[in-house]
Parts: sequence; C-alpha cells; structure tokens
Amino acid sequence: MKRASIKDYGNLLKVFVILLDYGVIRKEKVISWVDSILASENESEYVFIELSTCANTHDIIQILNKNVLNSDSEITSRAVLGILYHLLHEDKVVLKNIFETATHISYEEQLTTEEQFLLYRFDEYTELFENGILEKLNLFKANFEELLGVYKDFKLDNSHQWVTINEKIKQDLQIKLEAFKSDYLY
Repeated sequence: MKRASIKDYGNLLKVFVILLDYGVIRKEKVISWVDSILASENESEYVFIELSTCANTHDIIQILNKNVLNSDSEITSRAVLGILYHLLHEDKVVLKNIFETATHISYEEQLTTEEQFLLYRFDEYTELFENGILEKLNLFKANFEELLGVYKDFKLDNSHQWVTINEKIKQDLQIKLEAFKSDYLY
C-alpha cells in the first residue's frame, strides 16, 4: 500500500486555506478529509495526525500553509470557484462569504482578464442589497451562480482530477465568458 504524502495534495490544501480563511467551510471539513486518509493508511505522515488533532482553525491554516508550496494558483482558483458553485447551489454557506471569496480570487493573475473582471468586487454588491429588495439579491445570486457554473466540475472530492478538469475548462472558457460578459448586468 502506497503511503499518502501531504505533498501530493498541494492544490487541495491551498483550496482548504482559502475556504477556511473566508469562512466558507469549517475546520471539521478538513479534519474529516484528513481522518479519511488516516483511516486508509497503515502508516501516515505526522502532518496528517497533526491536522487531525488541531483544536482551532488558525492552527489548521498554519499547518496547511506550510505544505502548499507546490500548488498551482490557476487550478486552485478555479477549483475554489467550482466548490463555491456547489455550496451556493445547495445554500450551504453565507452569500457574503461566497462573494468575498470570489473578490479574493479576482486578484489571481493566473486567471484570464475576463475571469478577473467578472469576479471583481462581488462583496460590495451584497452590502448594497442587504438592506434592499430581496428580488434584486435573488437575481444577482442567480446570475452569479450561472457564472460559477462554468467551474462546476471542480469538487472537493475529485481533487485528483483538477488538472484534467482545468485543461478541459480552458478549451472553451473564452467563449463561455464572452457570452456571460455580454449579458453582464452589473
């Protein structure tokens, strides 16, 4: 049996850091993932045990950050967007946290200019709509969910396929984003 190496999960670790940082997921999600690795191994790297026994989110983020040296920012950014799509679609996270995360991702230089433009400053819109009309917020949310749908193949449980998914998305990304940009309401 091959022993799991924390280095094999660089992209997933970076995604965990971003999602934890913005309150999109809770530390229990990371601990559950780590525990599944520990359960499948006869012998494990100490870092997995250390993560499994962390008492708070700050410590988990610190350990994850030490081990994300080989992550690909293009892949991790798009993976975060795909995961946000699923969480938004299932209403499993606060909308403001999703928008703040999207704004953070918009600064990633590895993304296309169109991606950066379409993701930029979403967190400011939630503040405008918080005291406004619920219908406007629902329309805004639906449009945002449609944009994130471009990345829906990315999920937390298929991180071993992210490189392939990213290549597939890049093939017609420009066409999809141009179509979305032409209908851009904001």
